[in-house]
This record gives sequence, C-alpha cells and structure tokens, in this order.
Amino acid sequence: MWNLEKVIEEITQGAISETLTQQRQAEVMVIPEVELAESVAAIIQRPPPPGIAHGRILSDLVYAVQYYELFGVLDLSRQLSVYEPCAGGSDPVVIAAEAYSNGKGNYTTVNLNRALRTQLQSKIRHLDMSVCIIDDNTQRTLEHLEPDSVDIVCFHHAINDILQTAVSEPRGMDTTTVDWWPNERQMIEWMAADFESGLIDSSGKPELMETIGKAIEITRSGGYLVFDHWAALGYREVEWFPWEMFCELVPITRQWIEESSLPINEIRLSDADPQWWMFFQVG
Repeated sequence: MWNLEKVIEEITQGAISETLTQQRQAEVMVIPEVELAESVAAIIQRPPPPGIAHGRILSDLVYAVQYYELFGVLDLSRQLSVYEPCAGGSDPVVIAAEAYSNGKGNYTTVNLNRALRTQLQSKIRHLDMSVCIIDDNTQRTLEHLEPDSVDIVCFHHAINDILQTAVSEPRGMDTTTVDWWPNERQMIEWMAADFESGLIDSSGKPELMETIGKAIEITRSGGYLVFDHWAALGYREVEWFPWEMFCELVPITRQWIEESSLPINEIRLSDADPQWWMFFQVG
C-alpha cells in the first residue's frame, strides 16, 4: 500500500489524475520527473519534512491516492457512500471517492466554517458524483444522515479541528464565520492549554467522542471509521506550537475510544503508522 511508483502513476496518469481539472493536471505535468518523485516521497512521510518542493500542488493529491488505495484494501463497494466530518477546504477524500466510484458514489461532509466550505466547493464543482456539503456541527450528524447509511467515515486531519472548535467556541470565537487560518494559532494554543491543565476532558473530549459516536451510528455494520493526522516537521522548532501534544492526537483518541463502550474494533493495516493512522470496523 502507498508504493511510491504507484502513487506517482495515480497522480500523473491514473484514476486520481483523471478526476482533476485540466488546470490541476497541467500543474502536475510541468513538474520535472526527479523533483516529482522526491516531493511525493517526502509527502508520504509522516511527519513530512519542511520545504517540500511543489507541496502546495502535490500534497492533497498524494493524500487522495492514499485514500483511493485504502478504499480498495478495505474492499468497499464501487458505489460507496462516504461521510467526512470537518473537511474544511480540503478535497483528498472526495477526490478519492470520485475516482474509486467512477463518479457513481456519494459523499457528504458536515462542515462548520463557511469560508472553508466555499473553498471546497470551488475545488470540486466539476465532479460527477453526488456531493452534499452541510453547514452544521458534527454533533448533529444524525439530523442530516440516516443510521446505517454510509460505508466509511473519514476523519482526514479532523481530530484537531473538532477539538479546536470545541475549545474555541466557549472562549468567544465564532468558528462558523472566522477566517480559519489566521486564527488557527489561537485555537491550537487554547487546545494545548486545555490539554496541559486537564480541562480537555470536559472542554474537547466530549464533542469529539460524540462526533465519533454519531459517525458509528450512520455507518453500516461491517463499515469503517478511518482517522489520519500529521504535523509538519517544520513546526517542531516553532516556539508557540505544542509539537508533542499535536503528534499524540491519534494515540490519545485511540485511548479515549478504547476506554469507551463504542461498538467498534480496531484493525491494523501494513504501511500505515499507528502514530498517524487508525482504522476501526463497526459491528
């Protein structure tokens, strides 16, 4: 899974490439072959190193290949139904679903921030598959999706977003309307403060666990919950950034799930570092 040559093939001439707009295809094709291979190899690493050439163009495409191949490894239906909490402006999961289903699947995200919602819409308006972007909090998922209605739930770099929202709203930040990126440092600092003080058990954990619980309810028996996360190495020396805490978000969430009575069982997949990836089967 996630062989370098295969990833390069998918983003240059394979199923992922075929889902892209002509502009994005052209951006990939002008990258010299050696630079392309070096950059893709760096992006596959977790944590990824700083200063990756063409990272802005390639990162989401590499992540899309990872999810595309994951859907195959899990033997999901080609007409799969995908739910992604907190997609923000990020499109790897929906691109992977489009490629895997050949436009015949369906994708839903519950997305709170309006500006990021607009970014996502601009990236994926050309896709053939059914796409539904819902402006709401992930805790209200069951108001929009039926129980036992999706094959897989993809928490793509969503753990921190859910926790950041949970700790920021009570402090007066409207995460629905705020310009996300200029304010993310403040959100992360609040999250780190709550972890350090122990307040995270009441300020962030309940919302994350409720979101996971709702995700399980809408997933068919035998379906999957997938979590992935990363922290770029360039942030390790940034004075304000809580590097160790940020790198532990998947293990922390795994522990919270293990301590709960949620009806899911963890599975392990080769090449997926459990520090950065988690896979659970429902039922």
